[in-house]
Amino acid sequence: MKKMVFPAAVLCVLLGFSCAWADATVESFIRFGGFGGNGAYEGTTITRIQGDRQIETSSIKFTGAVLSWAAGKSETTTITRIDKGVIWALDTKKKTYVESPLAGFDPDELKGGQDMGEGEEIDEEEKPLVKVTRSEFKVEKTGAKQTINGFACEEYLMTWIVELQDLETKEKTANTMNTSLWTTSETPAIKKLQAEQKAFSQAYMKKLGINVSPDEMQQFGMGAFAMASGASDEELAKGFEKFKKEMTKVKGYPIRTVVNWSVEGDMPAAPEAEEEPGGISIPTGKDDLLGGLGSMVSKAVSKKVSDSTRPDANEPFFSSTTEVKAISTDALAAGTFDIPSGYKRLQ
Repeated sequence: MKKMVFPAAVLCVLLGFSCAWADATVESFIRFGGFGGNGAYEGTTITRIQGDRQIETSSIKFTGAVLSWAAGKSETTTITRIDKGVIWALDTKKKTYVESPLAGFDPDELKGGQDMGEGEEIDEEEKPLVKVTRSEFKVEKTGAKQTINGFACEEYLMTWIVELQDLETKEKTANTMNTSLWTTSETPAIKKLQAEQKAFSQAYMKKLGINVSPDEMQQFGMGAFAMASGASDEELAKGFEKFKKEMTKVKGYPIRTVVNWSVEGDMPAAPEAEEEPGGISIPTGKDDLLGGLGSMVSKAVSKKVSDSTRPDANEPFFSSTTEVKAISTDALAAGTFDIPSGYKRLQ
C-alpha cells in the first residue's frame, strides 16, 4: 500500500495520521513463574518498530533454583527485516549474527492438519484423545482503578474454565485460567503503536504467504489448542463465539496482565526448559493476548506428570505477569534496524 503514493496519502488524511514511516517503541517487563515451578524467569523486552522493520531485545534472568545457577542471565537481539526477507539473530557478547530467510509455508500447517476430502477417514493417531465436557469463559469489569507505570488503568477479570475427559481412561482434568487485566485509555501514542504493530504483523504474514483475517488466525490458534489437548476443533469451536463476545467487554490497551492457571485432576507435565529463552514475545494487545494464552495452554495441556513432580496443590501450575513499562513514538536513530558495525556473520 505504501508504494501507491496517492491512494496511501488520501487514506492517511482520512484516518488522521502521517503517511511517513512511523516509529514506535514499547518496553515491557515479564515475570514467568514456570510450569509447576520449572523454568521460572524474569526480564525485560524492548521492541522497536518502523513499518516493515522490527528489532527486539530481551534480557532474561532465570530465577529457579537450578537454572538460575546453570544458565544465569541471557540477552538476545533479533532484527526482522521484511523488506529484505531476512531475520538476523545477534549474539551481543560474541559480536556475531546468524541470518535466516523469511520463507513462506503452507497455511494448512497453521490449521493443524490437512483438509480431508469427502469420505476420507481420520487416521487412528489423529483421532481425538479427549473430549471437552465443560467450557466457560467470562469477563467482568471490577471497577478497580490503579496507576501503573504512569498509565491510568482499570481492571477486568477473565475466567476460563475447561474440563477435559480422557476418552480411554475416563479421567477428568479441570483447567482454570484466571487473568487480571489492567487496561488504559487508547491515547494517540498508543493508537500509533497499535497501528505500527498491526502493519508489521500484516506485512510479516503477507511475506510468509499467509492471507488470513485476525478472526481466522484466532481459529487457527483454536486448532492448535485442539491438537495439543486431543480435543476436536468442533468441540472447542462451540464456545468460540461466546469467547469473542465476552472479549468485546474489554476496553482500552493492556498494561498489566496477570495470569494464573490451575489444574485439578491429571496434571499436565511441565515442559523442559530451553537452553536459551530467546525469542520471547510479550502480548501487547487484546488479540495478541488471546493468541498468547492459547499458545501457553497448548504447550502442556494434554501431558501428564507423576506424583513426585507435581507442584504444591496450593500453587498455580502456571503463572505469569507482564507489564508495559513505557511507550514512545519518538523518531528512531538511523541504522537502528541494521547489523551493528564489527559483527561477523556465522554460516
